[in-house]
Formats: sequence, structure tokens, C-alpha cells
Amino acid sequence: MWELKETNEFGHEYKKLPTDIKDRFENQFNKLRENPYGLGKTLGYPWFRELKNDKFRLYYLIYDQQVIVLFVGVSAKKNQQMVINIIKNNLKMFKEFIEKGEKRI
Repeated sequence: MWELKETNEFGHEYKKLPTDIKDRFENQFNKLRENPYGLGKTLGYPWFRELKNDKFRLYYLIYDQQVIVLFVGVSAKKNQQMVINIIKNNLKMFKEFIEKGEKRI
């Protein structure tokens, strides 16, 4: 079973989503706990993926050695590329967060 973690920024943005969209994502989260590679679209790397529901996207990173899925971003279709670029520019920080076992980033 994979552990699901999130960044503070992700949590803040996720709370703003409509309730019906969050419910759909919650169902997907249950599937991710079983197999994070079996759901979502890859974004250039097998360990960088997105889930989408309607116009909303959630971005996550998969850390095989730690058996952790880290949710790192939320976007609408219109600002999708900007959020992806921010995530890519911060990959080192996310990895350090996971390796140190910190609770929040």
C-alpha cells in the first residue's frame, strides 16, 4: 500500500476545488494507494503524473524507494503548463522533503 502525502501548497489549492470534483479525486486516490502507475497521465517521466477531472488537474510524483506518492500541484487547464514548469523546477526540493521524512513542505 502506497502512502499518500501532499505539500502545503497542494492542500491549500485542493480545498478550493468544487466538492463534486474533490469526490471524484478521492475515488482516484484510493486506486493510487494500490498502484500509482495504473492511473493518470505521464508528464515526461513515469514518476511524474497528472490526474484530471473536468478542467482540473492534480500533479503527483512517485517515489518508489519510499513507497510514497507526493501530491505537489493543482491547476485548471488554462494554467497547466505554468504549474508543470514550477513543479519541474522544484524536483530537488520535493525529493529532499521525501528523503528527510518531513511532515509538510
